[in-house]
Amino acid sequence: MSIQSEKLQQQFIKAFEESVLDRAVMQIILHAIEVFSRKGFVGTKIKDIAASAGFSQGYVYTYFNSKEEIFTKIVELASDGAWQSVQMVSDMEGTPLEKITWLTEAFLSSDSIAMQHWRLILLQTSTSEAIPEEAKRISKEKMGKPFEYLIPLIVQGQQSGEIREEDPMLLALTYFSFVQGLGIARMQTTQDLPFPSAEVVLRFMRKMGSF
Repeated sequence: MSIQSEKLQQQFIKAFEESVLDRAVMQIILHAIEVFSRKGFVGTKIKDIAASAGFSQGYVYTYFNSKEEIFTKIVELASDGAWQSVQMVSDMEGTPLEKITWLTEAFLSSDSIAMQHWRLILLQTSTSEAIPEEAKRISKEKMGKPFEYLIPLIVQGQQSGEIREEDPMLLALTYFSFVQGLGIARMQTTQDLPFPSAEVVLRFMRKMGSF
């Protein structure tokens, strides 16, 4: 992983910590993601989240009124994290293709906080009818935000000759589909299987002859 990708990962973590200033709330959220992922929304109870986090049920209730509220908060954090990560890399020094490569490396790192985003996406896919309406609203409202930052990068890369001439929206959609699919596959895989590098993932986007 490049130095820039590691720096980006640190920015991911910092942004998450700034979004959740209370350490107890952060612990509840991280453990809730794990429990929701294993048991699904319907099968998860507050006592499960509390036990996983090492807290009493009463202590969890001092921060959240219900599992619905916890889940909705996770959706909000994950949705914001998805677009903020692209915004962060956009502000870095480098060519458009370099920035997208660093973003991909940071996304697909096994210990990336971004993995929580993909885990939640998997959870939403499998329990879409059961999740709270407010969570659905937030997810729908913010689902287009990452594209607002990635598409300009793609256009810049096309103008500089790094990225192939193709509909920028189609390239962005393909990119997020690849990254989300690989992220979910990494979480579901129990064996130590090799994963493609960012360079391999981005072959569909790279213009012939660019680095």
